Amino acid sequence: MESTPNPIRETAAFVAPFVVFMVVASFYPKSSDFADPGVVSRYIWMIAAQVVIGFGWLIFFSEIHRRHFPIRVSPLSVLVGVIGIVLWIGICSLQIEQTFWQWIGKGEEAARPSFNPFTGISDSNVRTLFLILRFTLLAILVPIIEELFLRGWFVRWFHDPNWERVDLKNLSWKALLVPSIYGALAHPNEMIAAVVWFGLITWLAKRTGNLWDCVVAHAVTNLLLGIYVIKYSAWHLW
Repeated sequence: MESTPNPIRETAAFVAPFVVFMVVASFYPKSSDFADPGVVSRYIWMIAAQVVIGFGWLIFFSEIHRRHFPIRVSPLSVLVGVIGIVLWIGICSLQIEQTFWQWIGKGEEAARPSFNPFTGISDSNVRTLFLILRFTLLAILVPIIEELFLRGWFVRWFHDPNWERVDLKNLSWKALLVPSIYGALAHPNEMIAAVVWFGLITWLAKRTGNLWDCVVAHAVTNLLLGIYVIKYSAWHLW
């Protein structure tokens, strides 16, 4: 006889990995602090901790995730991911948000940590390790953890507190707005790009009803963003 799912554990499976990730990220150094080698070392350890803990949480809760969203992916997710990076870089290149935050004197607070590992890490082995960890976080863990939280749980809960049975195809228009609002708040220095990009991925969720399509689209965008950052030294997008 099948046991009844524990509602607390069900919610924790979607929320806990994201919360832990964000707690660690809240202690990321500011860009101006990276001149200190000790700060760089601490930053590397923080990235490593996020990778290890993130994979640990996902493995621990994997049965719940697969039960809610059986793993399947459509080719559309890859196309949306490619379109997403074009929109993100194109809109960010306008630098509208940066101009605004600098105008009100909040430029550093709004910016991401702008860290160049090629100048900040002298040891080539450590640099390689950092890049592996950073790309693992960027292109694998962040897409999974953020999509599980945002579209796997939060928008469904926002639509209906009895969220477990909510289909992504049936979300209300109010619930569909939630990811773009979240994106704007989570990416203040890329606010316009975030609203557009998160709206695009929400459209994909509504179209296919499949969370893993959102994860793949997110991963494709993030992987291409990481490659762009390395190739063009766009460390402010890192």
